[in-house]
Formats: sequence, structure tokens, C-alpha cells
Amino acid sequence: MADEPGATARDQSPWRHGPFRLSLAAVALALCGFSLLLPVVPMWAVRQGAGTFAAGAATGVFMASTVATQLGTGVLVRRYGYRTAILAGIAFLGVPTPLLIGWTSPEGILTLSLLRGVGFGLLTVCGSALIAELLPPAAVPRGSGLYGLATGLPQLVGLPAGPWLAEHWGFVAVFLVATALPALALVPAALLPPARVTAEPDRGGAFLATARETWRPWLPMLAASTGLGALATFTPILLLAPESSIALLLMPLATTVSRWAAGRFGARWTGRLLTPGRALSGLGLAGYAVFSVGGPVWLTVASMVVFGIGFGAVQNDSLVSMFQRTTAGRASISWNVAFDAGQGLGAVAVGAIASGTSYGVAFGLLAVWSLALLPVAVAPRRTG
Repeated sequence: MADEPGATARDQSPWRHGPFRLSLAAVALALCGFSLLLPVVPMWAVRQGAGTFAAGAATGVFMASTVATQLGTGVLVRRYGYRTAILAGIAFLGVPTPLLIGWTSPEGILTLSLLRGVGFGLLTVCGSALIAELLPPAAVPRGSGLYGLATGLPQLVGLPAGPWLAEHWGFVAVFLVATALPALALVPAALLPPARVTAEPDRGGAFLATARETWRPWLPMLAASTGLGALATFTPILLLAPESSIALLLMPLATTVSRWAAGRFGARWTGRLLTPGRALSGLGLAGYAVFSVGGPVWLTVASMVVFGIGFGAVQNDSLVSMFQRTTAGRASISWNVAFDAGQGLGAVAVGAIASGTSYGVAFGLLAVWSLALLPVAVAPRRTG
């Protein structure tokens, strides 16, 4: 979405809009707790004797619950507004977390993952929808890039810190910190204006209409996010603690910088970054499949960085492309479903395939699936 000719400097700067700043703060704090636990809960499941499949299933159940919630978030927002929906999301994300300390059976871990997924679904849909709801059109591309920082920086810190803290301070300490951070997020969330949606679709046929409008950027986003779910879930299991922490630091760093750059400098290229982004993320997965099972560790880490660069471009470009095609609420739901369904699919698929073959085969098949969708990524550029 390019800047409009008559846009003022105030319109073009997302930082000038106070409610948008509050939404960024609330999302960033809440996602700090989420990011700490994303690699730690699978480790916790393995330590409790649940096995590799249960480790992947913990992420899969979380994301399945997230997606189911996202599909129904529009109803809640239409009735109660964004502030109430975000507050509920933060509560669901944080309150079940300390129960992981005592409820260590596979059933308990999966149940708590399901509850936390409800909160994550509410938070992510509302957070990304508020980019377009709170900002004028001229500021949306830059706002999307800043939102990428708000969601990426918690991963930058949390993904490597979670396993490190679990090994050095213990799992209980991680669970307590991951409870306190969402609690802090309640403050900026409560200060948000009680805004309701400004342009929601009619209830009848909304799902099919959204699918028709957004499927071209949706599929590349889904394919890219499958890689994220698999890498975040199994890297702490495949690599030793120092190497896995470094890898889980550099990958979200590459993703965050890439997404910010796509939003900051790529406003005029909307739809054109999906193809190179998809190619890079697919090549990164292919490299990971080869090097993570016996190759040099630095090449494994480099493959994750390549994946992160491509993934960041796909994130920003697909979301802005969807904002151009439909309303803010519908675009947000569609994009977040692709993001989170992909993460769950990637974690479950790699866990299931690896249990019968090997991690190399599992990640290799994931790379093939990712690269196979390259032709779809060309379409938004031609029609955007």
C-alpha cells in the first residue's frame, strides 16, 4: 500500500499515533512470555517422558487452538471491541502457564497448550488488525514493519533465552517469568480506547469471500510458517544448548530485520517480495535438512538465518497484500490463520515423520513443500 499523494508527515509516521503505540507495547510484552515457552514446552514434554511425537503435538495443539480461536475472533470483537478481546487474550495466554509446573502428564501439557492457544489467537488477530484500524492508509506499510519489530523482538530474546534459562535456572523459573510478562501487558492493553471494528464484512459468506480475496498471499505465508514451527520446536532437541541458543537468536533477528526493512523500504513493492522471500525460506529449510544431522554447526545456523531473511519478507508482504484486498479484520484473521496453522502443521508433521524416518528426511520434505509453492507467490505481484 503506497503512500497517498496528499498524506501528511503525521499520517505517514505510525509513532505519532498513541493508541497504536499502546497496542505495540501490549503485544510485545505478552509475546515475550509466549516466545520463552515456544521451545521450552516441547523440551518439558520430552523431559517428562512424553516422547518426540508429544513434543511436536504440544506445539500442534497450541496452534490448532489458536487457529480455531482466530476464526471466531471477529464475533467477539464486533460485540465487545478490540480492548476487551486483547485483555481476554492476554489472560488466557498467561494464567494457564504456571500450571505446567504441576500438571506434567502428556494430557496435562496438551490441555494447557490448548488453553494458551486461545489467548494467542485473540492477541494475534487483534494486534495485526489494529495496524489498519488505528493508522491511516499511508502509515500502514510502515506500521506493519513496526508491528513486525514488536512481534519479532520478543522472539529474538525469548527463543534462545527459554532453553538457556531452563537449563541454568530450571523449568519452574521459565514458567514463572512467562506468567509475569503477560501480566505486565495488561497495563497498556487496558489503556487502549474501547474501539470496535470500523469495517467488518457481512456475516453471510464472509469466510468464502475472504478465501477468494486472500488465497494467493495466504498460501506462501502458510508454507513459510510451517518452517518456523518445525525449526522452533526441534532445534533445541537437535542441537546442543549453546548452538541452539545462538541459532534461535540469529533466526528471529534475521526475520525481524527483514520484515522491518520490507515495511520501511518496500511500500512500493507490495506483492513483489513474496517470490524472493519464499525462495530464501525454502533454501534455508533445505540447508537445515542437510546440515542439522551431521554437518557443520555453522552451516546449520546459516541455513536458519537464510530462512529468517526470507520469512521476514514473506510476513510483511503477505499481510500488506491482504490489507489491500479486504478489510482489516478479515485480512488479520486470514494472515494469522496462515501463520499459526503453518506453525502447528510444521511441528506436528516433522515430529510424526521423524519418528518413523529421520529429521533429515522430515525437514527435506518440508523444504520440498515450501519450494513447490513458489509459482503461487508470483501471482500477487501480477495482480497487486
